[in-house]
Amino acid sequence: MSNSSSNDVPKIKRSWGKILLREVAIPLGLTILVIQFLIQAFRIPSGSMERSLLVGDFLLGLKFVYGAPLPYSEKRLPALAEPAPGDVIIFHYPLDPDYPDRDPGRFTFLAHTLLFGDYYWDKNPSEGQSHLVRYDSKDFIKRCVGVSGDTMTIRRRKLWRNGQEVPLAPNGRYDDSTMAPWDVAQVKDSAGPFRIPSPGDTIRLNQIPTDEFLRIYSLAMQENPLAQVQCSLWVERNGVKEPDWSLRQVYLSQYDGFNLPNELASSIYRLPVGWVLADYPMDSISKGVSRAYPMMEIPGGRFRTVAHRELMPRLGVALDRSFQFWNAMDSSGDRPLTFKKAIAIDGKWDSVYVVKQQVLFMMGDNRDHSSDGRFWGYLARRNVKAKALIVYFSVENEDGALSINPFTWWRAPTRIRWSRIGRLVHD
Repeated sequence: MSNSSSNDVPKIKRSWGKILLREVAIPLGLTILVIQFLIQAFRIPSGSMERSLLVGDFLLGLKFVYGAPLPYSEKRLPALAEPAPGDVIIFHYPLDPDYPDRDPGRFTFLAHTLLFGDYYWDKNPSEGQSHLVRYDSKDFIKRCVGVSGDTMTIRRRKLWRNGQEVPLAPNGRYDDSTMAPWDVAQVKDSAGPFRIPSPGDTIRLNQIPTDEFLRIYSLAMQENPLAQVQCSLWVERNGVKEPDWSLRQVYLSQYDGFNLPNELASSIYRLPVGWVLADYPMDSISKGVSRAYPMMEIPGGRFRTVAHRELMPRLGVALDRSFQFWNAMDSSGDRPLTFKKAIAIDGKWDSVYVVKQQVLFMMGDNRDHSSDGRFWGYLARRNVKAKALIVYFSVENEDGALSINPFTWWRAPTRIRWSRIGRLVHD
């Protein structure tokens, strides 16, 4: 007879390594792979896409459709499709530089991390700041309305692509409830015709209007993220630069985003009727356009520059009009003045720029309340992140009733937009 009891149960040895691998490491690894290569979560922070998308909508975007980025490199996986007119796209804001303060000489790239942003090494940190800098992407969502090769025209709330009117999205809108300053309305409702450049196009900068030059300058910044990109505008007579020539702006916009900084003006005159005259030396205009405005706060009490915003194409129109007027008034020489332009990449100046990638033109569905391509120009293909797919959650909180304070959370169930959950992003 055996001495062991029939009730004895064999002990099972637990392998904590296998448990950790099965329960933690594998799910975490799969989650990271999904986040990196398949989807991107995005929250609608503003009304630029209303009513197609509402403030408080939470979206999932498909990264792999346009080619997911490979970590620790500038390369991408093969795309299933290229962005097309009508696509709603999540993208990196084109005037938000890849490098902190648009200064790759000062900041050394360390790594793209999957969950925690991008990290850089600051060679010359400000007092009290760390050498290690975290730099998160500023992402937008808009509708693609044109791609490379398309000719775009905007007139009086109508958009044309290649001579055919592009209807407003079924849930898009114009909003007549607020009156914008006249020059803001002019930018929103008047542009072109301009042809969206294609990869390989050679752009001769002195043969295009200045608003298109500034769109190309924005594109050059996007296509050369590791370089120091600058632009220059100057006036010549008989092939010789006029060093003292200043541009007089007869009117300074009531909308601050359209104005060069006052400190760049050599003189400012305020007339009794309320108009403002400002004289800008051409070198100051070049510095103002090449410099990034305004500052945006980032984690850790740091600030970064996010470049020009609405300043760019609108300023080009104003510069051309002012130059034509003051050139006609010029009586100091027998030959007309010429307006010259150039772009420098890492200090190498050229009046020709060759486009590298596919180029997109983006607009919001809420046309009167959207900072889009009408204001900041073209979008380079490298800044495209994901195709918007589905609303996975939506909550109404425009009045701020829900906050970080836990005592406000009891209101959440009454604020959820249940009818929007599961809504596909296609209209």
